[in-house]
Amino acid sequence: MKEGMITTQDLRPGITGVILAKDAVSVPYESPWLLHPGPPLSGFLDALYPAQQKTLQALIKWEHWSVDERKVTRSLELLPSQDFHVATPLVGWVSPSMLLWVVEDPLTHLKGYAPVNEGLGPSLRMGEVSQAIFDRQDWINRVFAPVVTDLLCDRDIPLWPIIQQALYMGDELHMRSVAASYVFQNLLIEPLLASGRLNALNLTDQTLLFQVLCGNPMAFLNIFMAMTQIYFQYWAQQKSQANRITAIGANGLTWGFRCQDDRDHWQLIEAPFAVPGRRIGPSFLPVIGDSFACEVLGFGGQIIHNAPGLWRDMGYLPPKAPASVFRPARCGQELPVVLPGEETSLKGGACPADLPHMVFDTACVGVDGGFLGAGRVDGSLWHRVTRDESYG
Repeated sequence: MKEGMITTQDLRPGITGVILAKDAVSVPYESPWLLHPGPPLSGFLDALYPAQQKTLQALIKWEHWSVDERKVTRSLELLPSQDFHVATPLVGWVSPSMLLWVVEDPLTHLKGYAPVNEGLGPSLRMGEVSQAIFDRQDWINRVFAPVVTDLLCDRDIPLWPIIQQALYMGDELHMRSVAASYVFQNLLIEPLLASGRLNALNLTDQTLLFQVLCGNPMAFLNIFMAMTQIYFQYWAQQKSQANRITAIGANGLTWGFRCQDDRDHWQLIEAPFAVPGRRIGPSFLPVIGDSFACEVLGFGGQIIHNAPGLWRDMGYLPPKAPASVFRPARCGQELPVVLPGEETSLKGGACPADLPHMVFDTACVGVDGGFLGAGRVDGSLWHRVTRDESYG
């Protein structure tokens, strides 16, 4: 197939392995660097919120950069993760020694990355500093990485069949990815047992493997976010009438996106607060993370009427006559998944004109860190968009 004939439907992303960030990211700096979600962070590090400062300090300790934190922060390079096709969830940053999932399309060889989800409870990406947290992160690199590499060395796991099944089970693939995580985990159990790798692990390693992979209800979210980067790269390379979004995220200060016809600049608005199921208080942090890419691909808040398992939880009443597509046809090409109970494929790849009409699911986080519940952001804020002239 000639490259010019490749369409969105032809892409078949799959999980191919894991890799250290420093081996996946070509950063043109010799000084320490960190990747952060959303558009570029401008100004001084002092402007960051306490939750971000905590994560920054935790990663400096994890990387063993220096005992002099001030010296490190003066030379530290902070870079948008999506510039390197890495999607970073929630408050999370990416440091050189962190392990990333690798998702690749076999036809175009485009790759996307996202950090391995550490599991439930305190985590390094939320700024928790303790020997136990550092030990777990070291375990992910030392034990988890070779186990997963061995499992995936002669097999790729295609993602669209997992997504299809998860939609039938009620996931929306953003704030609710439990079903997708379990489907993915079940695909690994048989080869894990057959390989003998599980029996070779001691009890402690088996327990940690369960926490990070087999029993982690959020394991698939990061993988799905990595997949979005493949579609963003594909759309960035196309010449078409649709001006598709090719990066989107928030850094706690601003919320922004890039698109096909202006790839070097982020369009920005002030980072909003997610609206949770309770009153927003002073402890709430404006949104941070790259996970809005899930909505741009057509999931999260955009797919609620196609995920019947969520209707009761969300208080949602489906339309009497279901729409033939989940959003207007101008928004993109069909993606290779058929919605439950319908014969219509998803249409993925939102355009800037769509953003004011979209709904984005997200998590609510405390100023000092910590999960405060699920929330939503109204896309009507995009009517106030401005362009970042200092970037690109």
